[in-house]
Amino acid sequence: MRRARFAVVVPLLILLAVAGCSDSGTDDCPLAEPYCGGDFPLNTADTTEYGPAWTNVITTFYPCYGPYALCYYADCTPGSDGTVSNCPCTTWYGLNFVEGSSILNLPVYEANQEVCLADPDRCQRPNGAPVCDTINQETFYETVPGVTAISDFSFQGFTASAAIGSDCTDDPGLYSGCMTTACYPAEDGLVNCVCPVANGPFQVGTEDVACSILPDTWSAAYDPNSGGVVPPPPPDIQCFPDAGSNAGNPIACPLYDDTTTLPPDSGVDCATVCDEYSSCQNDTGVEIGYTCDATLCTSQVQGLILDACTGLESCDIPEVFDAEFAAGCSCCASQLCDCEAGSATNDEIARLNAAQRAAGETPQCDINGTLCGTPR
Repeated sequence: MRRARFAVVVPLLILLAVAGCSDSGTDDCPLAEPYCGGDFPLNTADTTEYGPAWTNVITTFYPCYGPYALCYYADCTPGSDGTVSNCPCTTWYGLNFVEGSSILNLPVYEANQEVCLADPDRCQRPNGAPVCDTINQETFYETVPGVTAISDFSFQGFTASAAIGSDCTDDPGLYSGCMTTACYPAEDGLVNCVCPVANGPFQVGTEDVACSILPDTWSAAYDPNSGGVVPPPPPDIQCFPDAGSNAGNPIACPLYDDTTTLPPDSGVDCATVCDEYSSCQNDTGVEIGYTCDATLCTSQVQGLILDACTGLESCDIPEVFDAEFAAGCSCCASQLCDCEAGSATNDEIARLNAAQRAAGETPQCDINGTLCGTPR
């Protein structure tokens, strides 16, 4: 049978005739650095009827899994020429979403369109869309020095208030389109994402705020079909696994408990799930899937999450995703399938759990008695 996949899909006509600025150093390139004036192949095509990619008009979200920057709640300061703004954003790891019509790299946009229109099932799976690989392998901005993260959307920190947001459809103006933008190290653990400035209708992911905060601008997007909600509600699914650890997140699936099981018709092969866990190891022999499960869904400490999860984005783990989606739980595939971690992995899980407790957090071990690691 056909299994469910991760996807947030909102149909909107995507214009396929692409006329981009493959040489972004030309005089008519419309943005400041790093998008123009160098070798970056900026996508200047009108990817929707509302304008170019940086208008961030919502058509289709493609799920990725790995490191990313989150600008969803940022307010941004304009750059010197007004075509881009500087947005303070946070770096995270886990399930994240790229908006298909907002891909700023022209060759990546074209390749993503070609593959995902031909094989939408593939692109509904985390890391199935070609754009995900360019982000995870750090090739999206390979011609731009100093980029350490790429901005897209996630449900990290998402709340009921964020789901309501503020609709500026009837009060259009300037906003910053941060999807797939280049981000650079900044102070206080943040990154500075350089987001092109757009002009038109938009929605903000914060409830009851003024649409205009000039000279600053909101990091925002526009969904013509949302009725004021950005991002749009996911179709036909109740929750997203690994969608964030914050307790108020209305879209994240719960953790594993003793009632959580795989549906009998899920089609998930538990032997394959366990093989995917055991085959994904770092250079010290730690199986990254287990350590990430022990930390990602219960911690808000960026350093811990990166310690636990970095490297998982390079592993092929589709059956793990299928298991979590089928059971509707987060950070839970190893428990669903009774997979057993090795000794080095259990030692690392115990260390990460202790670090969570020291930070005032409650690891999954203390919630459901799983992923406890080696007793100390």
